[in-house]
Amino acid sequence: MEFQLHSYNLSINNRIVNISVSLFECLILMLIGFFYFQTFKFHRLWRSYYLKKSFETQKYFSFLGVPFFQIILTKSFMRYANPRVYLKGRKRDYIKILHEETKQSETSHLITILVTIPFQVNYFLMDKMMLFWSLTLLSIFFNVYPILLQRMNRFLLETRFSGLIGEQ
Repeated sequence: MEFQLHSYNLSINNRIVNISVSLFECLILMLIGFFYFQTFKFHRLWRSYYLKKSFETQKYFSFLGVPFFQIILTKSFMRYANPRVYLKGRKRDYIKILHEETKQSETSHLITILVTIPFQVNYFLMDKMMLFWSLTLLSIFFNVYPILLQRMNRFLLETRFSGLIGEQ
């Protein structure tokens, strides 16, 4: 289906339709990450990937606008996309599960970025800059920012509930 949308997007010259189709492309590509974890629920990347890097401070996340993205996410229809990643109204024993959910969600979005890149490259090589930039910006909004948010939240959980989470 993604290949059909991609071909269709190349064949039309209406910016509004192109951006709309790019949105659907991004959402369909996100399903790849979702279905991957329906099949391989407990797959994770190497352990060191999930560890906090020295530059990943609250100031770093604030500079990138992650708290603003979090507000957009929690105040819009997108909050219903994955209710498992919310701690509000949950018992303390859910903290360890949520910690793992942040890893799964982050990895899912990373997989989506990786499968989106060939389509972006194709748009770029075909000199379809509007399509390239629309898919790139949508991918940033729907994948890069969720990754950053999952990382920020996981590090916050590790700081506040290290005894409940156990060994990272």
